[in-house]
Amino acid sequence: MSANSWQDFRSQAARAPARIVLADGDDDRVREAASKAQSQKIAEPILLTSRSLKDKDRWVQVLLTLPKYKNLTRAEAESRVSDPLTLGCLMLREHEADGFIGGATRTTTDTLRAIFSIVGLSPTASTLFGFFMIEAKSGQLVILADCAVIPDPSPKQLAQVGIGAAQAYEFFTGSPAKVAFLSFSTKGSAEHPFVEKVRKAMEIAREKAPALAIDGEWQADAALDRFSAQIKGVGNSPMAGQANVLVAPDLNCGNIAYKLVQRLGGCRAVGPVLWGTAQPANDLSRGCLTEDVLDMMALTTLQVQKSNVLEKTAHAR
Repeated sequence: MSANSWQDFRSQAARAPARIVLADGDDDRVREAASKAQSQKIAEPILLTSRSLKDKDRWVQVLLTLPKYKNLTRAEAESRVSDPLTLGCLMLREHEADGFIGGATRTTTDTLRAIFSIVGLSPTASTLFGFFMIEAKSGQLVILADCAVIPDPSPKQLAQVGIGAAQAYEFFTGSPAKVAFLSFSTKGSAEHPFVEKVRKAMEIAREKAPALAIDGEWQADAALDRFSAQIKGVGNSPMAGQANVLVAPDLNCGNIAYKLVQRLGGCRAVGPVLWGTAQPANDLSRGCLTEDVLDMMALTTLQVQKSNVLEKTAHAR
């Protein structure tokens, strides 16, 4: 992808703007992004604030029909629907919005809790994870996952993250994914249970998705820089310096890595995009900028466009 990737995403989104509910409508960054999205026709923003709740009785009834909330008292339900995170997810579930974005002023835990309990997982998804779209100064665009959801994934979960992240890369960019399972070891340069977990994950991923370009275990420099790969004895691999999907071994690594490249490396990092939800619903880092919110709206709109196409195809069968 070129340095114009984000403009490409915005232009694609503008072909069919989606109704995106924003749960942090009191935040200046979110309000400014909503205004830009509207003027650029990237999305039709629906800003929620602490004063947004209308038709309280209706939303209380909707909430109480959900399995995880059916035992709430009336007072507890009223309190929950007053939370913009809960209200926004209910609006998405009831098709009063096409996509949801929260988290600019709330923790990922709060945001995920609302999404998990109200929106839920896609029937075809076995693992929900969050990734960041990272753009280097060179314009190179890579996906780093998981940065938001699973603290200590099993080899099977890690394999599913790798396969899902490859699907996400190809979905957003239209280019083939090259998946590197990251470790502090490159192809046996070190031995440790942490390394063995990554190897097992890579083997499972290869078995489940044999058509994907997948390799591991790789150190990050070898995956991103051909010279480093050559020095480490893997320069002949087609993955050497060519990876565009990076699978972190655990949430510590993923979360720390994206923040370091963002704050010290000067890279753009937009996310976490959530992959595997029943409807398009995404989180934001509390350190996000206005442009990050705007680009997340574009990515969410693209997810909505794709889901609409799939729905029409299903109905036509």
